[in-house]
Amino acid sequence: MNTLPKVAYNSSIKLDIEVMTFDEMHQKLTKTNNHNPFLPHKIQFYIILVITEGNYDHFVDFKFYNLKKGDILFIAKNQVHHFTENFKETAGFAIILNSDFLEQNYFLSKSVNLNRLYNYHLETPVLEIDESLENNFINIVQNLYSEYQQENDFAKNEMLRSYLHIFLLKSERIKEQLSEKNIKNRWLDVFNQFKNLLEKEYVKTRSSRFYADKLFVSYKFLNDVVKQLTSKTVKAFIDDFVTTEIKRYLLSTSLSIKEISYKTGFEEPANMIKFFKKNAKITPFKFRQKN
Repeated sequence: MNTLPKVAYNSSIKLDIEVMTFDEMHQKLTKTNNHNPFLPHKIQFYIILVITEGNYDHFVDFKFYNLKKGDILFIAKNQVHHFTENFKETAGFAIILNSDFLEQNYFLSKSVNLNRLYNYHLETPVLEIDESLENNFINIVQNLYSEYQQENDFAKNEMLRSYLHIFLLKSERIKEQLSEKNIKNRWLDVFNQFKNLLEKEYVKTRSSRFYADKLFVSYKFLNDVVKQLTSKTVKAFIDDFVTTEIKRYLLSTSLSIKEISYKTGFEEPANMIKFFKKNAKITPFKFRQKN
């Protein structure tokens, strides 16, 4: 694989939300011709996998997550993931979300903000639903699926958004209950803005003060926020983020070290190798060979 496939949301679909059973999703995956869904690829949208029967292993960013009945996996835009063969032996629902819709209505919203669901830097991407709540969640997803299958298009998008809205808020509520209680929403907002900006600009700069200036906050405040939430300084978080991006290229493509260096913002391959070895405690070549 010379390059890391970047898979966009299906623009032919007029809805912002797709809902399929695992069986339907598997049939769709086997017909995919622009990339191999069972090999690593980077997505430009958001995915939710809801397990209703069986066990399933899903790969996201260098790790396999073992999912069981009642588990929900949230996969974020720009993460590298792939399906595994036992997907066809598991029952559940796959929800595909247009990134523009989700970001505009939840991540950039002034009224409702999902600070934890897709924040894989702070939270596990797996939500384990308590048995007492399991039927409630599955009923919501089944309603979402039934509406998606509805042939009558009147207010269909609005109905889908309503069911999804309830599902996301209930999920965020559980995440909030399981998370630290002393984290201020203001800190989460600033951290998410920082993380989103870093994703767009890391190739251009790894300067901590650049990101603070862009967010109109002091360097000290941004550093305090990141340290409080991740136990890392802004610089350390940026370095870890860039290291993760390099790992994604190393494991998911056959690009040379030189090509990966340029793609991740290094003018000289030697500088990238030095940076990676310092942060990953291994050379890029050995990391690729080992994994």
